[in-house]
Amino acid sequence: MSARRLAGAAVAGVLLGACAPIPRPAVLDELDHVRAGAVAAESKRHAPGAFARAEKLRGDALAALESEDRSGAQILGEQAIAAHAHAHALSRVARAEAAETEAKAQRSAGEASLAGLEAEQSRVAAEVDALDMRTKVARDAQPVVPSGKADADREKARLAAARSLALQARLLCGAARLLIAPAPQDSSQPASASPAGPQPASASPAGPQPASASPAGPQPAGASPAGPQPASAELATQLEGATAAIKKLDAELAEASASTRAIPAPIDQASRARAGCLAALTAARRAATPVTRAPGAGDALLAELSAAGTWSPVRDDRGIVVTLRGLFAGNALTKAGEARLRDLALVATAHPSFPVAVVVHTDREIHAREEPAWAARADAVVRALGPAQGATAAGAPAGPSIAPFLAGSASPVVDPGGSERARNARVEIIFVTPETL
Repeated sequence: MSARRLAGAAVAGVLLGACAPIPRPAVLDELDHVRAGAVAAESKRHAPGAFARAEKLRGDALAALESEDRSGAQILGEQAIAAHAHAHALSRVARAEAAETEAKAQRSAGEASLAGLEAEQSRVAAEVDALDMRTKVARDAQPVVPSGKADADREKARLAAARSLALQARLLCGAARLLIAPAPQDSSQPASASPAGPQPASASPAGPQPASASPAGPQPAGASPAGPQPASAELATQLEGATAAIKKLDAELAEASASTRAIPAPIDQASRARAGCLAALTAARRAATPVTRAPGAGDALLAELSAAGTWSPVRDDRGIVVTLRGLFAGNALTKAGEARLRDLALVATAHPSFPVAVVVHTDREIHAREEPAWAARADAVVRALGPAQGATAAGAPAGPSIAPFLAGSASPVVDPGGSERARNARVEIIFVTPETL
């Protein structure tokens, strides 16, 4: 009986064991721990696709366990843990890429801010330098001391000097007017033509007047989009004031020359007139010069002309000056003169921001009847410089403004009574510097 009982008990134990549930694999508990952690939350935010794949594998593992496939549940659970690890790696990569993008954006913003600060610093530094220079000029400037009376010979020399200063003033104001860019005249007319007509070179003892005509200064032979821009009212007012000083000086010179009694030469007024025109020219240049860019266009043009080896350029208050002699045979340009002017026209074309002033000097005083011939010579030079500008071609860009001046004999370079006085007859081609020197 006892043996039977033992056998029955064994059979009952086997039957009870067969009905017990399949134990849950430990890997699924580990999987639940992984998906409940912060790493899984980060993966879900930064790598949602990989996180969803890991969750699908977990669901498959639970389904296998419900189907009593313990081995399949074990394998799928391990794959789900590996998928969560992969999702975490992808989330770290995504987070690093986002951090890199943000860092690049911050760097770009920082560089832009730095560039703005540097530009502002350059502007402020330039303004400080300009103010320092103005302060130094104002501190060092001394008032013009009246010249006082002198003997006859000295007054004669002063009168000649005043005429020369008057011419310089007129040319400086003319250069300023070219930069201020008045309304362009009809290019089909000669450069010296204007409603007022050319002013005679001998019209007053103050020296020759510009062939182009207006009391305020020359008009450009053509306007250029790349050249000077319209000036402010303040610049125009300053230039008109300087021009008015020249008119007053001309009247005083005429009175000093025509009077039969001894009248002091207006040498002080001539100095002030020249200074006023130079101030107007400087103001026009400052208005056109960006404070954040160092000037250097004049230096570049001077270096270019010097490198050519045939022009011997010099610089003065007006700009870059090229002096030519022997251009004319009678009143017509020679072939050699035309060739040299064509070469200079190419230079003017390459530097359209430089207005061009054509100044004709003579080696002797000229009479009123000779003035039309000299004005025609000035116009011939302007025309020779003009074709290379392309202003007559349809759709071609216009070149720089060109204005003629008749200087007469008021500014000799050698003794007018000496053996080399013929050197005083010359043509100056002046590339007016458009920016501060």
